[in-house]
Formats: sequence, C-alpha cells, structure tokens
Amino acid sequence: MTKLPQNFIEKIKLLLSKVINTNKYFINLTGIDINTYSVDLEKNKNINFGDFATKFLLQHNLTEKQIDKYSKIYIKKLNKKTKYFSKVEFIKPGFINLTLNTDFLNSSLKDTIVKKNDFGKRKKNNLFFNLEFVSANPTGLMHLGHARNAAYGDTLVNIWKTCGIAVNKEYYINDAGNQIDNLGQAVFIRYQQEFGKSVELPEDSYHGAEIIDVAKKIKEEYGDKYLNKKEMDKETKTFFNDFSLKYMLNIIKQDLKTFGVEMDIWSSERDVYKFIPNILERLKTYIYKQDDATFLRTTDFKDDKDRVLIKSDGSYTYFTPDIAYTDIKMSRGYNKIFMILGSDHNSYVARLKIAAEMLGYNPDKFHIFLQQIIKLTKNGAEFKMSKRSGNSLTIQDMLETIGKDASRWFLVSTTLDTHLNIDVDKVTSKNNDNPVYYVQYAHARISQLLEKNKVTCIIVKKYDLLIKPEERELIMQIALYPHVIRNVSVNYEVHKLCNYLYQLARLYHNYYSNHKVNDASNQQLSNQRYTLSFCVKQVINNGLRILGIEPCEKM
Repeated sequence: MTKLPQNFIEKIKLLLSKVINTNKYFINLTGIDINTYSVDLEKNKNINFGDFATKFLLQHNLTEKQIDKYSKIYIKKLNKKTKYFSKVEFIKPGFINLTLNTDFLNSSLKDTIVKKNDFGKRKKNNLFFNLEFVSANPTGLMHLGHARNAAYGDTLVNIWKTCGIAVNKEYYINDAGNQIDNLGQAVFIRYQQEFGKSVELPEDSYHGAEIIDVAKKIKEEYGDKYLNKKEMDKETKTFFNDFSLKYMLNIIKQDLKTFGVEMDIWSSERDVYKFIPNILERLKTYIYKQDDATFLRTTDFKDDKDRVLIKSDGSYTYFTPDIAYTDIKMSRGYNKIFMILGSDHNSYVARLKIAAEMLGYNPDKFHIFLQQIIKLTKNGAEFKMSKRSGNSLTIQDMLETIGKDASRWFLVSTTLDTHLNIDVDKVTSKNNDNPVYYVQYAHARISQLLEKNKVTCIIVKKYDLLIKPEERELIMQIALYPHVIRNVSVNYEVHKLCNYLYQLARLYHNYYSNHKVNDASNQQLSNQRYTLSFCVKQVINNGLRILGIEPCEKM
C-alpha cells in the first residue's frame, strides 16, 4: 500500500504539473511557466464524478478541438499513474476528473491510528513567528472585541505549532501615559468614597465596577493611610498608579487563563521608553522640527502626511514608543511578526510598516490583522450593558452567558474582517442548530459506540469492506485534515477549521443514521467500521483541541 502523504494535495498538483510539462507543444501554446505554474485542484461535491477535478484545460483560451486533443494525451498519461489514481476521465467542456486509488486513500486511516494526537502535525522547521494580540489597556475589564482577538490569535498559534512553527505569544502592556494616570486618579477618588467622602468622579473617568474593587482592596490592605490627602502628591500618585495597574493586569491574566489563553511574553511600554532616544537617533535622516514639534517624514514612503513623534509640549505621541517596540520585536530574529488590532487602526498599519522600513527591516515580514465589531443578541435584541464594566460586555460576561467552548468556536467561525453577531439562544442550545454542540456530539457518539461495544484497540489492517459512498466520503474528509491545517497556517483563515470539523461531523452523523456500525452478521465489517469511527473521533479530537475546545466523551 502506497502511503498517502500529509501534503497529498500538493503531491497530486505537482504530479499534474510534471505530466503537463512532458508536452512541450502545450507549454509553448499556452505560454505557462511550468516552474511557477500551480495546477488548480478542487474536491468534487459528488464523488460519482471522482474525488477531485482540475480545469486547467479551460484556463488558456484553447479551442474545443485543442482541448479535446490535449485531454486525450493527458488522460492517457495520468491513467498510467495507478499508484495514485484508479480512474481518470475527461468531462466536457474541459474538466479532468481524478479518482484516487482506494489503497492510496485508505492509508490515511492507518496514519490516523498510528499517530493519534499527532495526526496532522508536521515536523519542526526553522520558522519562528511572533504574534501580539489582545493587548487591552489595563484600565478596565476586557470586552467582546478582546475576546474575539484572543480566540483567533490563540487558535492561529496552535495551528502554527501543529505545523512545526515556533511562536511567541506576546501582550503589550500600555502602562505609560495619561491612561494610567487617569486610572490611578479614578481609584483614588473611589478610595475616598469608600470612607464616605463627598468627591465626584469626573464624567470622562473610568466608571467600571472594577475600579471600586481596586479601591476596596487598597482600603482593606492600607486602611486610611491615604485618606487625608486632598490631592495626589508624587508618592501617592505612584502608589495608586502602580497598585491599580498590577490589580487590573492580574484580572486580565486570570480572564485570559480562564479563556484558555496564556502569553509567553508580557512587554511593558515603560520599558520600551528607554529605547526611544536610540530610535530617534537612527531615524534622524527622516526627522525634522516644525512649530516646536518633531515630525517623521513618512510622506517619503507615500504616507498621506508626515507623523508627529514629539508634541510641542515635549511629550511623545503614541506612535513613538510603538516604533521602538516594533524595533525590539524585529531585532529578535523572527521570520514573521503578526499583530491583531481593531478595525480603526487601518491607516496605522501602513505607518508602522513605513517606520520598520526606515529602521532597515523588511516591511513584508510585518503582518497586521484587523478585526471587526462583535455583539451578542438574545431574543432578537442586543446585550448592551455589562454587569461589571458599566458599558460593553466583558469576557467574563461572555463566559458566564455562553461558556468557554461555544465562545471560542463562534469567535473564530467567521473571518476577522467581518462583523460578528452571536445569537445567545442558538449557541446555548443543545441541538443540531448549534454547530459546536453538533461537532462535540459526533465525538461523544463515537466514544459511547466504542465503549458500548468494548472496542479498546484498533487492530484492523485492511479496509476492503468500506465500499459505501458515504464511507469513501468520510475517509476522504479524514485524509484532508492535514491539508486543511497546513492551508490555515499559510492563509490565516481559522474559520476553515470550524467548517472542516462541522462537515466531518455532518458526514458521520448521516453515516451513523443510515448504516449499522456494529453488524452482528459480519464481524470483519464491524471492525473496519469501528476503525473508521475511531479515526473520525481522533480527527475531531485533534481539531477541537487546536480550537481550545474540550472534546466530550458523553453528552
């Protein structure tokens, strides 16, 4: 049995390219560069037309006569590749349908059984990525936007690691600047209020309930030590700023951990400030002063205007430490650096790439994802107010409302650049309308099937009785898993893993409903169907764990 390679789609495409390359007349006629040409290959929706189809003959403005001529040539050559194909046929107006050799395809089952949790994984390579995500200002609780950011980023990292890529997950702490002063001031006022003092919180201050929690903690630990201070002196300001920052960061870290996300690196903006003088020196060729402010000449790189680095009052703009932080990350030797930001950072992306190029880095190493708005709805109405933050819903609210598994699934089930509306009634339902329940139920159904029939060890060596069309579809879906993981790692389309798992679950539920897995009249057939079921379960297990979702043994 020829083993099906993990990258069998690429293997088939390469094989097709080599076959095409054997005909110099076709190469000259179409003008394609065979060294860079990638043959299209699509999975057929109906396996009666073969497993895959390619339409490269339709892509080069050939006449019907020419298509007919070259199709015969290539069909003849491909039909000789019996190790890979059991049948190759031409369908007008220009499709070539490919049916995989059954042994070649079925070898994916053996691969799944042998590798188990490692099925789909690739060997370690020399790639090293950095992904900065979440990075919520430590001035309040994380909201739904941060939750989407966290689920997407963490899942993408899991996929990269599955593909053998080393990754640093990084959180940038905005612990410098006015927002921390405002946080400390808000906590100071709440602290005074805890003792009954009549002081008002400014309208533009932080009003979340967590600010009161910080004030209560200070009262608990330090009593009335700071009560008689009408205004914050330097020492008091430093204390309230630092205590509040540490308190809020601990909440953020705990919320992320509850959500299944743990960072590798926590970078402080305060530390970054130390590197700014060096950055300004290195950028001096592009720097000029005007109206007592210092500008960076980004228009040299097609920006719409030059950007201020130092304001007329001598303070840095937020762009300046971000440049220094970018330099720090770039200097670590990553092959690629990624960031996930809100959709309002669109113009900021180009600006940051320009700064990286000015510092001598390749801006193409720098990739930024922009995420769109998310909201929860129930009974057709939007959840608008949080029990804790006083404004938008928090990660804690989401976890209490719909749970970790449903949250992580639905937050990555669509592309980041689309608006996401999560229907609470749907995602908390225990029926087939809920996709995460549907997938988890497939895993649980197989677990119970194997347990009930005391199947503890898969020892089948042949799969010759798995001849039903539904069985071939399931085997094909299993075989595609490593390819799906690889594609997501390259295209960053995390939602396609959700789509894949849902399709696998759908195929199995339909199969289970229409066929007896345990056939009392044929133990050999039963064993092969147990094996197929085990492989489906294993792939669902592997995929759900990448998504940060617990596979269920019982439901």
